[in-house]
This record gives sequence, C-alpha cells and structure tokens, in this order.
Amino acid sequence: MLTVLSIRNMLLVEKAEISFSSGLNVFTGETGAGKSIILDCLSFVLGNKSRKRFVRTLCDRGEVVAEFKVRETSEVRKLVERLSITWTDNLVIRRVEFSDGKRKTYVNDTNCTLDTIKKLGAKLVEFVDQKDGSLILKKSNHISLLDDFSGHQNEVKILGKAWVDLKETQREIAKEESKKDSQGKELEFVNHSLSEISILNPKPGELEELETMQASLRFSSKIEENLKEAADLISGKQVRHEFVSALNKLEKAHDLLSADQLLVETISALEGIIHELDEIEKNIPNILEKRTSGGMTLEDVEDRLFDFRKIARKHGINPENLMTLHQEMEASLIEYDNSEKHLGALMSKLTSLEKAYQASAKEISEKRKREGKNLDMMMSRELIPLKMEGIEFRTLLERRKEQGFNGCDTVTFQICNHGMLAKDMEKIASGGELSRLLLALKVCLVTNTSGISLIFDEIDRGIGGATAEAVGNRLASLAERDQVLLVTHSPQVASKAHKHWSVRKMADKKNPPVTLLNELSQDAKVAELARMISGEVVSKEALAAAHRLMS
Repeated sequence: MLTVLSIRNMLLVEKAEISFSSGLNVFTGETGAGKSIILDCLSFVLGNKSRKRFVRTLCDRGEVVAEFKVRETSEVRKLVERLSITWTDNLVIRRVEFSDGKRKTYVNDTNCTLDTIKKLGAKLVEFVDQKDGSLILKKSNHISLLDDFSGHQNEVKILGKAWVDLKETQREIAKEESKKDSQGKELEFVNHSLSEISILNPKPGELEELETMQASLRFSSKIEENLKEAADLISGKQVRHEFVSALNKLEKAHDLLSADQLLVETISALEGIIHELDEIEKNIPNILEKRTSGGMTLEDVEDRLFDFRKIARKHGINPENLMTLHQEMEASLIEYDNSEKHLGALMSKLTSLEKAYQASAKEISEKRKREGKNLDMMMSRELIPLKMEGIEFRTLLERRKEQGFNGCDTVTFQICNHGMLAKDMEKIASGGELSRLLLALKVCLVTNTSGISLIFDEIDRGIGGATAEAVGNRLASLAERDQVLLVTHSPQVASKAHKHWSVRKMADKKNPPVTLLNELSQDAKVAELARMISGEVVSKEALAAAHRLMS
C-alpha cells in the first residue's frame, strides 16, 4: 500500500507531502488545477514514461519519493531480496531528475536501474486505465485473471509443475537420443575393432616375449653354428678321453702315495670336471633340438608382432595397451545397451506425463469455458448501471497452437460495441468509457492482486447522476479490498472518499504557477462537494445536496 508521496520541484508542484490511507483516496479541483500531476509524479517515480521533462521551471533538480507498506509475504519482498536490496517493511523509492535531463533512482537508498524500478512498480501500483500500466488490459494477463476468477489456481499450479516435468523429460530424451546417435555411429567401428582384438587374443606379457623371441631368432644360424662347434670341440677332440687318462695316472700315483691329502682333492676335482663335461656334452644337443622342434619361426613371430602394431596404430595407442582398449570397448557396448534401456524408460515416462498433462489441461479448459460464460453474465449486469447498455463483454477462449505451463488455451477479453465486430479489449481507445469498463471488470474479477494500489484518472468523464453514483459505489466496493487513488470531477464519486484532497493552482505574473494540495476535513469535504455540484458560487441547494451525498 502507498503510504506517502513526497514531491519537490516537479512540474507545477513546489512542495507536497501526501499521506495516504487504505480505501478510497480522492483528488478533486478545477480543470487545469493540476490534479493529474499527482498521478503523473507517482508514475514518474515508478519508472513510467509520461512526460519528457518533470523538473520544475528554473529549478536545478526535482524529486519524487514514494513510500510503501509491504507485506512480508508479498512477491515484492522476494523481488527486493533477489535484487540484493536491504529489506524493510517500508519500501522507499526515490527518483531524481536534474535540469539537464539526467535521472537517478534509488530503492531504500540503493542506486537502482530503471528496469528494477519498473519491475517493483508493476508489483506495487496498477494504473488501471493506462494501457502501459494496466494489468487488466494486457492480453497476456487475461488467462491468469480468468483462472483467479475461476478459483482453480492450485490446479493450474499443478498443471504448470506437470508441464515443467514434461519439458524436462523431453530434454533428457533429446540428450539421450543425441548420445545414442553419436554412439550408434561408432558402434560398427567398435564391434569391428573388438572382433579384430578378439581374433588377435593378446595375452598378458606376450608382447615382451615376442620381442625377446624375435631378437633370438634373428641370430638363430649363428647360435646353431657356435653350439655345434662347441659340441665338436668337446667330443671330436677326445677331450674326455684325455681327462680320463689323466685321472688314471693320478689314481696310480695315489696308490703309491695314499697319505697325500692334496692329491686326493685333485683326483676328486678332476672326477667332477669329467662329470660336468658329460653333462655339457648331453645339453648342447638338447639345446639344438629345442630350437628346431615345435617352436615359432622368425616369420611367425614377426607376423604376430605386425598384427599387434597394426591394430594399435589404428587406435593411436601403444601395442601393450590393446588389452585395456578391449576392456574399454566392451564397457562402451554395455553403456550403449544401458542407454537404450534408459531411453526406453524415459519414453514411457514421457507418455505417462503427456497423458496426465492432457487430462488436466482438458479439465481446466472446460472449467475456463464455464467460468468465462459466468464472467460474461456478471459483466453484463455490471455494465447496465454504469450507462454502458450497448456494450457487450466477451471472454474468448481459443486453443493454442503450442501447449504451455498453463494449458492449451489462450484467453482474450473482448468488447462488442452496439453490435459491431468484437475487438480485443487492449485495442480499445482509452477514455472514460474504457475506465468504467475496467472498473466493472475489476469488481467482477476480484483478483488475487490484493496489496496493489489501483489508480484511476477521471473515470467519471462524461457521466453524472445515477451513473456517477453507480461508479462511486463500485469504487467504494473495490476500495474495501485494495487501496484506490482517484482523480474525479464527480461529487457522487468524491463523496465515497476515505481521504479527500482539493487541488488548486495559484499563479501571478512574477512567479511560475504552483499547484497546491489541501487535505480536507469533514466540513471542508461538504464545501468541496457543493462547489463541484454548483460551481464557483455555492448555493444552499448545493450544500444540502452535498450533505445528502455525505450522509
């Protein structure tokens, strides 16, 4: 709720501090006195563009300060905290304009952008009959207004949650399908590579063994030549025969010199050499036989090494990592299978979510149709006392091409003027007729925007008598729930005010004109109503009529 509006050197106002109350706050005065300036200043401080220049003539700067009492649970607090602005129950918005046209804006003494102020302003004040400030005129708001009227806000919230879940599942499916497509392109290559590695069937440590064998087999002929020569030297030269002859001589010497211990040891050593020589003579043929019976040839070894290196080169790895690559590829196949299963589960989930969403959206759509007709009938009854008998209000419900968080519908409030082609309400020219139409709609909708201050500027243009009385009654009804600020020329409307200010303009030849505001007492209200009834000269009849309006 707007509690205080302070104006310094703006337009025709030199200094004004206005304390508002809940209920109906009314400004009255002669034409040209500057009543609408008050609302223009409020519009200015909330970031709206209504005039190019606001600062008063001959002044270096001017400012408007608006103070609001805001409920702790309101959306305004959430927005303020999101913008990192210090929160207090009293929200103070200040906007300054300098003579060079520059402007600065503050919220609770924190310098803010124009966009920030506009966002806050939209949550605090609604200029009902201004196309750029009216929530009720904007087509994009009509569906939520009808939902509030229908009383199924919770169902719409649940539908919105279902829509979010549905879209999230669709995103997951798209992600999985993209992943599957990418994997699918590699799948043939992976399978072929797995087959190649499986056929190769590498064993742990095999590569090192093959390389050792390769080095050995490359010198095979030289090795065999040396082994055979060694065997020939041992057996062919009768080396053993010589050693045995020597052993016989030593043993004969021992028979003659049995006590010589060194001779005994020498005989024993020679016997060992003969035994070792026998073993060597046996081993050399075994070594030769082992190299030539059942082993791999050099060609076999080099072919297998070639296969190792060819497959490794294809994958850009070292040959010793082929077994690791095989394991990784097997894991990728398992992952691909799991991805297909997960995608199938997501598709089932999406089908279930779509069915639930469609059923809920259809139910809400049917309710919107019923409640739209009820709103049309209520508006028909409201428009008659407001002197708008030839105006027909229609709630147009159409199926949207694309579904959304609030269902499959678009809602448009339309007006049919005396049987002419219906037009969208937001396309109707502004004026007193539109203001009364919006007033009737505000009364009917009973929106959930409690806490917003509603602004009407001369809603009573072109009406009087019973119609003005009907407008006043509806404004008073509206003011029971929401704070209302109003500029009016109608005594019937002004008489419903909880707070009433008269506005007058004072001018002389030496100084620029100044708009002055005066909050009226009860007696002063009667006098102002009498002036509004009879003009500058107030008659007894006008005073009596004013008293009757106040009673």
